[in-house]
Amino acid sequence: MDVRLATRDDLYRIAELTRLLTVHMGAYEWEVENHLKHVTRRFNNSRYIHIVAVADGKVIAFTGAELKSGKSAYMFKGFVEEAYRRRGVMRVMEARLIEILRERGVNKIDLLVDTDNPEGRSTWIALGYKTIRETMRKYI
Repeated sequence: MDVRLATRDDLYRIAELTRLLTVHMGAYEWEVENHLKHVTRRFNNSRYIHIVAVADGKVIAFTGAELKSGKSAYMFKGFVEEAYRRRGVMRVMEARLIEILRERGVNKIDLLVDTDNPEGRSTWIALGYKTIRETMRKYI
């Protein structure tokens, strides 16, 4: 497995994986092309860093971060294709992302985890993330 910065050629695959993530989470099910618009917009903005994992010649996972003001970053969605889960893929991607962020002067990463995503929550806890506050919502 190779973990590297994403290239423009990876964007469609990242959009496909983003769609799989939203379906997995039971969220809105945009078509891949809708996700591609957002992925491309972020990719073209220097505040965003995209990391991919490649195995068997294809992108199997992605994550990334948005550089915020000061020395902080916000980690955005991460997803590993089901056949490659529980093999340390996210651990390797997160380690590479931290290297890049440290090179850019970042010393703090924040992220949001959906409460109905226990797999994601357990992954981030295993990687050393701690809950510092909770957000509550009421639909009216």
